Amino acid sequence: MNGFKRLIGFLCAGVVLLLPWGNGASASDVQDLAWQDGVPYYRQIQGNITHGGPKLIFSDSPEMVGKIGIMYRDTVSGPVRLFFHHVNDTGTDKRLAVMLRRTTIRSTAVSFGRNGISRPNEDWLAAGREAQMKYYSSVPNGRRLVLDGPRDILNNGRGYILHPQELVTGIVDLKFDKPVEVSFIMMPVDADPRISAEVYSILPPDEGDHVLRGTFEGADVTVTLPGAFPADRGEIWGVKLADDVEDPYVRGIDVTRNEPVVDYGNYGVMYAVNFQTRGNSATQLRFNPYGGAYAGEGVLSLSGETAKYIRIPDDRQSFGWNGDGETMKLGVVPAGRSGTFFFSPPGSSNLPVRIFWEGIRGERKVQPASEQKDNLEQRRSQRRRKKAAPVKKETALKDPARKAAAESGKTKKSTTESLLDRIDRSMTIN
Repeated sequence: MNGFKRLIGFLCAGVVLLLPWGNGASASDVQDLAWQDGVPYYRQIQGNITHGGPKLIFSDSPEMVGKIGIMYRDTVSGPVRLFFHHVNDTGTDKRLAVMLRRTTIRSTAVSFGRNGISRPNEDWLAAGREAQMKYYSSVPNGRRLVLDGPRDILNNGRGYILHPQELVTGIVDLKFDKPVEVSFIMMPVDADPRISAEVYSILPPDEGDHVLRGTFEGADVTVTLPGAFPADRGEIWGVKLADDVEDPYVRGIDVTRNEPVVDYGNYGVMYAVNFQTRGNSATQLRFNPYGGAYAGEGVLSLSGETAKYIRIPDDRQSFGWNGDGETMKLGVVPAGRSGTFFFSPPGSSNLPVRIFWEGIRGERKVQPASEQKDNLEQRRSQRRRKKAAPVKKETALKDPARKAAAESGKTKKSTTESLLDRIDRSMTIN
C-alpha cells in the first residue's frame, strides 16, 4: 500500500511539471491531487513530547446522566483546567452546575483564565467545536473572585438548563490560591446548587474499561519536531498525536473511587506543536483526523506574523467520516520559517490525528528585482567605503561605547514577543 502511495506521489510530481501555469493554478493546488485518494506516502516523525501546565479535572462519566447527582468531585489547588461533557439523559429538564467550595477557614482567591462553554445542544460535535471556539478566542482579563461560600461558576451562577438529550461541553482554566472542592452536578431546575452539593451522592461512572473522569497532572503538551523540515527534498513528514503509542494518553486517578484512570483521547489536553522549516520552498501544513469524525478549532502562529484562527474543518461542520484519508490545509508556512500549531481534542470528536508537513514544489523564496538592485548597490557602496577607510572601521569596532551600543541594538532587535502574547492581541472575547 505504501509503495502505491509513493507511486501516486511521483506521478503527481510529474503533473506539476506538465500543467500550464497560465490558468491560475498554484503549485499547492496541483499537489492537492496527491491527497484526493487518501494520504500519500510519508515519513513518520517522532516528536519530542513534554508535559506541563495545570492539573486537569475531567468529568465525562457518566456521559449520559440518567438521574440527579454528582458526576465527579475533587479538591485541588493551584492552576487547574476543568473539562466537562454531560448529556441530560432524563425525561425532564435539568440544571448543570459546576460548584466551587472553599475547604479552609480563610477566604480563597479564584483567578479566571481562558474559558469556553458551549450552549446546550443536541448536536454533540457542534457543542464540542463551540466550546473550543470560545476557549481559543477568549483572552484572560485578570478576573478574580473571593470564594467566601459555595458558588456555581456557570452562567453567572445560574447553571445551564438542559432539555432531555441536550449536552453541554466546557473548558475552563482557573487558579486557586488555597484548596478548593470542585463538583460537577446534575440537579432539578429549581434546586439550590449549594444544598445539592451537600446532599447529593456521587454517581457511578459508565460501565466498561474507559472511565472518562478523574484528575490528571500536566494538561499542556508540547510537541517539538526533532529537526527542521527540509521543504526542498520532496518529502512529506507526519506526526501522530493522541494515539496512545507515539503520544501516550495522560494517566490519573478517579479520586471518588481511588482507582487509576486513563484519559482515552486526551480530552482537555492542550497541544502546542512546534516546528521549523528550512530550504527555499514554502511548506504546506495539513491536518488529518484518522480516528473518525472530528469538529474543532485551532490556532496557527508563525514567526513574525499574527496568529491565524482556524476552523477544523473550515468548509463544513465535521469531517473524517469516510475513513482515514480526509485532510484539510491548515496554512502555508513561508520558506525558512518556524511556527506553532495549537489544538486540543474536542469533546465528541474522535482521535488520533496526524499533522503533515509538505514542501510546495514551484513556490520558492525569490527576491524582487528592485531589492536585488538595491542590495547590489549597497554591497558596492560598502566595498568602496572599506577601501577608502579601513582603519576607521577597525577603530569603530574597537571603541567600547560604539561596540556596546551595537550589541545593545542587536539584542533589542532579536528579542521577540511570546507566542501567547501575540495570540492574545490578535483575538477578541466573544
